[in-house]
Amino acid sequence: MSTTGKHGTHWLEREDFDAVTVVRLKTPRILDEDIIRTVFEPITTLVNIGRTKLIINLFAVEHLPSAALGKLVMLNRKVDAAQGRLALCQLAPIVQEVLETTHLNSLFNLYGSEQEALQSFAPEMLTPDARPIGAVKK
Repeated sequence: MSTTGKHGTHWLEREDFDAVTVVRLKTPRILDEDIIRTVFEPITTLVNIGRTKLIINLFAVEHLPSAALGKLVMLNRKVDAAQGRLALCQLAPIVQEVLETTHLNSLFNLYGSEQEALQSFAPEMLTPDARPIGAVKK
């Protein structure tokens, strides 16, 4: 698995692992519409440019208002329409509870850790020249 380095802003950090992009949110509370827009616009842009295998790491997020949940639902639909996959990982218990209460937990691919989320993409992460460890190149 190769990485292309980290990119980021005050609100989020991005790291690419072959075909999979990990976005780590860095703000505990995404409270108002301006912040929500600022956080989700770059993520939506990733999908628009073809980065459709996404992991959003919510380790720092303590609160997700309904507008942010709506953005996640719309992002999930956009990724699905582009034949990609969105995974969420490292949800705080309160965020997990909100997803369960709103019945959105069944809509998303949820993982306890970033590593588990990355492993769920393992077959898709391989680039044409990459091969599993121990595989013999023919």
